[in-house]
Amino acid sequence: MEANLTKSLFILFLPLISFIYQIFFGKYLGRNTHYVSIALIGAVLYLSVSFLLQSISKGYGTILEVSEVWFSSTDFSVHLGIFVDNIASIMLCVVAFISFLVHIYSTEYMKDDPRYSRYFGYLGIFTFSMNGIVLADSLIMMYIFWELVGLSSYLLIGFWFEKDSAANACKKAFLTNRVGDIGMFIGIMILFFSVGSFNINDIINSTINMDPYLLTIAGLLVFMGAVGKSAQFPLHIWLPDAMEGPTPVSALIHAATMVAAGVYMTFRIFPFLTPDALFVIAFIGAITAFCAAIMAITRNDIKAVLAYSTISQLGYMIMALGVGAHLYAFFHLVTHAMFKACLFLCSGSVIHAMHHSLHHLHDHDTDPQDMNNMGGLKEKMPITHIAMLVSTLAIAGVPFFSGFLSKDGILAGTLSYYHMHHGISILLPMAGFGAAMITAFYMFRLIFMTFYGEPKKPEIFKHVHESPLPMTIPLIVLSLLSTAFAFTLNFNPLKSKGWFKSLIGKSQHNFLDMNVIKDGIHHAHYDAMYLSLFVATSGILISVLFYYFKKVDVDKIAKIFNTVGLYGLSRNKFYIDRIYNAILYKPFMFMTKVFSWIDWDFYDKIFINGWGWITLKLSAITGYTDYNWLDQKIIDGTGKLSNYLSHKLKTTQSGVIQNYLLSGTIGLIIVFIIFQNL
Repeated sequence: MEANLTKSLFILFLPLISFIYQIFFGKYLGRNTHYVSIALIGAVLYLSVSFLLQSISKGYGTILEVSEVWFSSTDFSVHLGIFVDNIASIMLCVVAFISFLVHIYSTEYMKDDPRYSRYFGYLGIFTFSMNGIVLADSLIMMYIFWELVGLSSYLLIGFWFEKDSAANACKKAFLTNRVGDIGMFIGIMILFFSVGSFNINDIINSTINMDPYLLTIAGLLVFMGAVGKSAQFPLHIWLPDAMEGPTPVSALIHAATMVAAGVYMTFRIFPFLTPDALFVIAFIGAITAFCAAIMAITRNDIKAVLAYSTISQLGYMIMALGVGAHLYAFFHLVTHAMFKACLFLCSGSVIHAMHHSLHHLHDHDTDPQDMNNMGGLKEKMPITHIAMLVSTLAIAGVPFFSGFLSKDGILAGTLSYYHMHHGISILLPMAGFGAAMITAFYMFRLIFMTFYGEPKKPEIFKHVHESPLPMTIPLIVLSLLSTAFAFTLNFNPLKSKGWFKSLIGKSQHNFLDMNVIKDGIHHAHYDAMYLSLFVATSGILISVLFYYFKKVDVDKIAKIFNTVGLYGLSRNKFYIDRIYNAILYKPFMFMTKVFSWIDWDFYDKIFINGWGWITLKLSAITGYTDYNWLDQKIIDGTGKLSNYLSHKLKTTQSGVIQNYLLSGTIGLIIVFIIFQNL
């Protein structure tokens, strides 16, 4: 236990050391500063793999569980601790592995950036925050690191803050996530005051006796955190804008780890989520998966396509959790981390090549991310092309590739859920299979527009070249991990069971019979597999017809769809941003203007400045009265009169005693006369 505790602490704090070093001392090593961060993250990866090997050798169970009192009072105490089981060990490997590859990739991609050391520092604090979420044994500890992830993502998204678009994107991401985080915190507090503990296992064991209505509310409130972090409808709007950050950042936080945090958290709390809560969660995931796929169709920015693809795939995972296929949700989380990180890094390789070509041509107007400026790149970038093709086959759900294994289970889960509940639940498999078909279509659209056909701009194409080894090696590794063989060690394309599924194959729930759900998924397996193969093949063939053979005029199709408003619906992202702008942003800005007018124009200018004006006028009047009348006329006048009289009286003092006696006598006579008259 002591050895495992030490390993877990090293896993947690080594990335933090990387952050501290890079921020305070990294600049002194210049362009060699990345070696320190790579070494530290490499050590984290090694220790994470050792936990995974422990899990494999031990079978399903707890590897480490330790908790210490953080603070206490007479009524309660709050504990912080570390919990590592099979799921946590896999997630630690995912975070460390992707982070390690991104560090290596970034040495070339970011080599000319003036804030080179700061960039690696931000990667360090992000990895530290993610490892904290994975290792947390309690919801309050998870929430602390949850907020740190929000902070570090804010720093990474807005890394190029001199661009207005990047600055606005990081603010949008931060504020949107705060909405979900507030709900999450309220839910955690409800659970704490109901159960008396923040520990996840204690909550799972105690919520059986909770009021189902209150537990449903608490579960959905905690899930709000996942709605924000994992970009679910209606809080998904931040993730496409977050592509303003460096492309390696997109691969790390918006494809593999940060956005997966919401899915991981929901997986952890799955055992105490009520059937009503799961119903809502399933439909949120379905809406997200389908609508995001629709939005991706009309994007021309290569990173934007992948951004909406990420939202759609996260919707799949959330939908799987809602229908009870939570093991397949986690399975898809891991497979998605590999092929989506590969896709993002491949897009970064393309953008890097395009950028250097445009720089050579002194062209600062052409967008290096616009697929309309690409075409034919497979000849110039064969490694990037093959890696991106492999990961595209994986996300499309083609046999022999990892996405086929995990997506098949999710779709079987939706069919099983419909067979058990009927009614409106038919929308879940419809959304799932529909999104699968659309995903295959738009991903191959990306492949054909980028790598096939004639170059859209030959002058740019001429100077494009393959990326250097620090960028291509991660692509090769991730593309290999996007194959089914990596998760099954079996070449049978239709067999999903393997070492990975066996490692996560334990189900627990307080209110659902997981054996019934497992049997339902098993019976729906072949139906889901045949349908998924059909929709994936259909999507690919349509894309081939439209963009490879070009037998159909895409512009005409767009005009036809636009006549019924469908094209505009996709192009304008279902007008959700505009709706938020109309009902939230504009009223809020109006209120700020009102309060600003009250504060500045009325309170400051009229009230405060008015009193100042009155004070100045009164002070001028009193100053004039005081100086010109009181001082000059009365005070000075009295002084002058006294001086005059004293001067005159002085002349009467002759020194002759007879004169003094005469004056005295006259004075006595005057006094006598006055008293006589009285």
